[in-house]
Amino acid sequence: MPKQLKAVLAQIEDGHPPRAILVGGSSDYLSEQAFHDIRDAIVAKQPRISVEAYEPGTDLGAILDSFRTMSLFGGSRLVIVSEVNAFVSAKEIASLFDKATAEWKSAKTDRKRGTAAAKLLHVLGLVNADFEMTDRAIADAIGAPLDATLADMLAFCRATGKKAGRGEDDAALLMEAITRGGAPGTILLMRTGEVPKDSATVDLIDKHGAVVTADLTREGFLGAFDAAIASIAAEAQVRFDPNAVAKMRQRLGIERMLADKFSREIPDLRFPLSEAERLATLVGGGGRVTADLVEREIAAVEGGARYELGSLFTEGKMIEALAKLRDLVAQSRREDAKAAIEIHYGKFLFPLADELRQMIGIVSYARATNIDLSRSMPYNRFKDTVADRLGEYLKQNGLVRQKPHPFPLHKKWEAARSVTEKQLFRALAEVAQIEVNRKSGGLPADLALETFLLTRSRSS
Repeated sequence: MPKQLKAVLAQIEDGHPPRAILVGGSSDYLSEQAFHDIRDAIVAKQPRISVEAYEPGTDLGAILDSFRTMSLFGGSRLVIVSEVNAFVSAKEIASLFDKATAEWKSAKTDRKRGTAAAKLLHVLGLVNADFEMTDRAIADAIGAPLDATLADMLAFCRATGKKAGRGEDDAALLMEAITRGGAPGTILLMRTGEVPKDSATVDLIDKHGAVVTADLTREGFLGAFDAAIASIAAEAQVRFDPNAVAKMRQRLGIERMLADKFSREIPDLRFPLSEAERLATLVGGGGRVTADLVEREIAAVEGGARYELGSLFTEGKMIEALAKLRDLVAQSRREDAKAAIEIHYGKFLFPLADELRQMIGIVSYARATNIDLSRSMPYNRFKDTVADRLGEYLKQNGLVRQKPHPFPLHKKWEAARSVTEKQLFRALAEVAQIEVNRKSGGLPADLALETFLLTRSRSS
């Protein structure tokens, strides 16, 4: 049975740390926090311990050789492996490859690119491919198109001297090392993604060491969120008003997602906590985060009437969208009568731009995965075969903050069938031009935006 984080930390504090520790789970944020807590606890308990950290993509055989080899100068060692993929079966090649390419596209640093490359290296091992093969042969072995992303990843791996993994042989190597044990005083700390069930490798690590799972459920989300907020507040020495935390949940769409009884989606934890950290930095030590500050600093995510406007626009119901826009502007003017009409209309340009960007993302995903977007797809089939990967694709590319529910995503998918990518980019450029004109004295925003909707009504 996987152990609780507190139990493992207690073992470390008592001076009896497990010799092999695996950390993983469905929540990447909680998993990362647990991994760092265990690492810091070991170093704090043994300040003179020698730390060996291996980058993602490092040959697992070399890591395990170091784990089993006694240090030249003696003393304790902590071997840290930030990403282990030895638990992935060959059946999950497509899923792992999609994650690798999505992570690569969103990477901003070489460290993140290295993490994405590590997943690709394991995929290559699973399909018995290596870098002596041509890019085309590797793509064929994976069963994926040779596009610019894959070519860039392969070039990165070759340039950095990476080697393909050994596929399922890595699991055998790991099991052998865990069974025999490492050198005296050596601790092996590993991190993976979701911890697979019914895995002989995981069971063996749990038997000889410890497996810590950081899973997150819909029922436990709010508790985890509140606990993380309290931790951020304590570290930054600020105070979060209860009303401010409630307002964050509302504006970031957390309450709306959890209230959807037909959804199994779990809100993203990392994004709202990054917003909490930003607010804590903004108020400074000894400061207080209030509901008013949240209202000013955090934009609402896909909520209420704004989302309804975007939905009507996406579905091509331009007359209804125009009526909804006028209702929203009227409501906005009641709430802030002093603001100019340009401001009231201007705030609704961004939801429309978001809808267009997501539609472009859908067209791009369909092309990348060789799906014929012109053919209608029933909702149940879409939900079971496309929705999850498409949602992850949009999220990884920064087009949505959290994976959309399959139902509204299916509406966007069906709407994308009737427009071309060229038309979508042209419409997005028109929205951008309205924003530019609004701020530079061009055509008034109210006239420009309503004309834009009516023009699309005639063309749809």
